[in-house]
Amino acid sequence: MKRAFATCTSVLVIAASVTLPALAGGKRDDGDEPGTGMGAAHAILLFVVVPLAISGIIALLVLAPGWTKSAREATTGGFLDDPTVRRVEEASTRTQIEN
Repeated sequence: MKRAFATCTSVLVIAASVTLPALAGGKRDDGDEPGTGMGAAHAILLFVVVPLAISGIIALLVLAPGWTKSAREATTGGFLDDPTVRRVEEASTRTQIEN
């Protein structure tokens, strides 16, 4: 019971210390000049569209080398070879690797 009370008290203190400065919006510092507010479209562009575009560019840079003709020719049937199967050159047949 003592431990639960201590945990709840510490969480409450941390929550209060984080939220109280936001609630004290009426107090302003000397020389403080707030800028214009950010519109909803600008916020969506900045926090949704830009990160999605960056992720898309990174995905394009990672996936694009596999789209080339030489990458397709380096694979068998469009897929990488099965790592559990090895080729036997002299018999030209495929056998399972035995463990």
